[in-house]
Amino acid sequence: MFDSTGPVHTHKERMSLRQKVYQDIKREIVTCKLPPGSSLSEFELAERFEVSKTPIREALGALHTDGLVHYTPNRGFTVAPVSIRDVQEIFEAREFFETTLFCLALGKITEANVAALESFSKVPVEVDSPPGLDVTMQANENFHLEIARIAGNSRLFEYYRNLLMQAQRLIYLDFKNNSIYRTWHTSHHEIIEAIRNRDEAAGLQSIRETLAKARRRILGTE
Repeated sequence: MFDSTGPVHTHKERMSLRQKVYQDIKREIVTCKLPPGSSLSEFELAERFEVSKTPIREALGALHTDGLVHYTPNRGFTVAPVSIRDVQEIFEAREFFETTLFCLALGKITEANVAALESFSKVPVEVDSPPGLDVTMQANENFHLEIARIAGNSRLFEYYRNLLMQAQRLIYLDFKNNSIYRTWHTSHHEIIEAIRNRDEAAGLQSIRETLAKARRRILGTE
């Protein structure tokens, strides 16, 4: 017999719970609280986040699609490792997408778009607290996705957004380096100036140099 006194979750509530669990686990992966290669127990995660295993399983499935966790039959889910090859491939892919999207966006950008980019680039870099670092990383992501959106190619936008998702741990590790504040605002301002001047060469040079420096910092060669 149906128990009308028990909790009844609507589809919207279930989706909201799944999204919250997904965001919480993703944050722990991105910030390396859940280290690369570590096992992910559905039972332990369900206990820690005080939910049933269903939203945990759904969240892990979504993170698997994002490339942040791996699934092995009979072993379950593990946090995706980060190898030197991963670093090289992600930065090569970022250079390809970011230069392509910049060129596509250059002829379409309006003053309103420039104002939006400036607002993202003016967010103070905060690396000393998790909430502050979250805000900084979100502003950085918004800046790059705004250029991708202006480019006007929905497929390139989705591919690039997925790439940024995979790059989040590398971006986090780079942002934890306190010297990043000296280059983050500078590189964004250089791109904005190149956009204002419709200077494709200057914009491409800034993108390539910024990515090359970040790659060297992460690999410990700078």
